[in-house]
Amino acid sequence: MRIEMTINGALYFADVPPMKPLLSVLREDLGFKGSKEGCGEGECGACSVIIGGRLVNACLVPAVQASGCEILTIEGLGSPNDMDMLQKAFVSEGAVQCGFCTPGMVIAARALLEENPTPTRDEIKVALSGNICRCTGYEKIYNAVEKAVGEGYCDIFRPRENLCSGQAPMPTSESDKNCFTPEDLKEVFEILDQNSDVSILAGSTDIIPDIKNGKYSFKKIIDLSRVKELKGINKVGDAIRIGSCVTNGDIIRSSIIRKYLPALREAAFRSGAPAVQNRATIGGNLSTASGAADLPTILLPLDASVVTEGIGGAREMKLEKFIIGYREPDLKPNEIMREIVIPLPGEKSFQKFYKRGSRKALTLSRISLGFYAEVENGVIWEIRAAAGSMSPIPVRLKELESALRMKRLTGELVEEAAKAAYDEVNPRKSPEWRKRMTSNLVKSFLKELMQ
Repeated sequence: MRIEMTINGALYFADVPPMKPLLSVLREDLGFKGSKEGCGEGECGACSVIIGGRLVNACLVPAVQASGCEILTIEGLGSPNDMDMLQKAFVSEGAVQCGFCTPGMVIAARALLEENPTPTRDEIKVALSGNICRCTGYEKIYNAVEKAVGEGYCDIFRPRENLCSGQAPMPTSESDKNCFTPEDLKEVFEILDQNSDVSILAGSTDIIPDIKNGKYSFKKIIDLSRVKELKGINKVGDAIRIGSCVTNGDIIRSSIIRKYLPALREAAFRSGAPAVQNRATIGGNLSTASGAADLPTILLPLDASVVTEGIGGAREMKLEKFIIGYREPDLKPNEIMREIVIPLPGEKSFQKFYKRGSRKALTLSRISLGFYAEVENGVIWEIRAAAGSMSPIPVRLKELESALRMKRLTGELVEEAAKAAYDEVNPRKSPEWRKRMTSNLVKSFLKELMQ
């Protein structure tokens, strides 16, 4: 497949397989060797590049989705003999050790400063949280970013221009014809109607590692990344509608989500590092139908619905009906998820998302809980709760809800609810720890609700 990309201000072409990772295209086909192969799964950040102004892991971007993009690699900042201000700051602060991870660190810092020219120390730590330095020395790295800011680095940024023609990638072999790149929903449905065995590609953060590890194979792929109807977060009437290809990063940055759905924002923020958040989609997280997925745990209490659509029309169903079983979403062969619909929360409502794992950050959840409550005059008029990572799929805690609904919020009720939650959950692994943690988090939520 012939693809075109604007890399560091110049136009490049490559004839590569559509699912070849961008990292391999940069290193093997185009000679940009600054981005490194570390984990190959989006966890180390050594392959960091900036695409369209957003930090991403090049190892998780298939070539077909990189076509037509404006890309900045470490080579675009400066050379060993002519470093830019940020690179010089890394050197002067001793933030360069073995050097393997440093290009990714610098690019992640650059992505942060393009979006936020006056970051706090904590914001720098979050921005670099997906970049691993096995030599340690993180304080010097943070110092280097602060030094560059203090020296006026952000004042010298200039807009980058995308030189690509805007045309879709061109098939150059017979196998390339099995990779479809539609640009609108009408074309999507025509392709799905004619190809029942096609796999759907969205953010690709799961599928690329699975292909690499031999867990997944495909005959045909349809890439939805160019379909504008599947993007956007909008308040329409009394509901918030989120396109299925909206990323976690989009959710985190959205003023609508921040105002109306702060618990969903928290769930997106707690799901992966920034480079992964900028690629992983809400539709992919729900369609995966995994018990460990973060977003369903809060979307269930928020009473979310899923809209699917195919050539035969659209269907709308509650999220708990959409997730039929483990890895089993209610999607027909010729359908895609179009959007997620969430009713506007009540004015006196309260929502909360909790996640606990084996470490504080960037962890798979060992337990997740989501809550939505409406309280008036000390009485819980409405309560919805859900739990994740304890059963094959995220589930509503109906017995806990019954124990709380239309009850006056008291210390005694808090204890009763904690016991009800302990009895209701039935974890597959580490049952005693998970049951106790669920009970404790229910207490935390209700005590916060009382305040």
